[in-house]
Amino acid sequence: MQRQVVSVVEAGDRVVVAFRMGGRHVGPLPTSAGPLPATGRRVELRVVDDLTLTGGRITGISVVADELGALAAVDAVRLVPPG
Repeated sequence: MQRQVVSVVEAGDRVVVAFRMGGRHVGPLPTSAGPLPATGRRVELRVVDDLTLTGGRITGISVVADELGALAAVDAVRLVPPG
């Protein structure tokens, strides 16, 4: 799996990291809609981690991932434009 950091923002006791990770979908992919069987296609997931630090250690984390975009990339869902 490849990872690419897009942005890092630090403010006081918080660090926010935006990154992309991707690779070929060769095994079951766990999703909020249930496991997705392998498709053999390339999938990329955009993620933002919001970390809270205390004493130089991570004490809290909130993660937001574009799961819908990843599912659309492997044709597990189809996005239809409005109208």
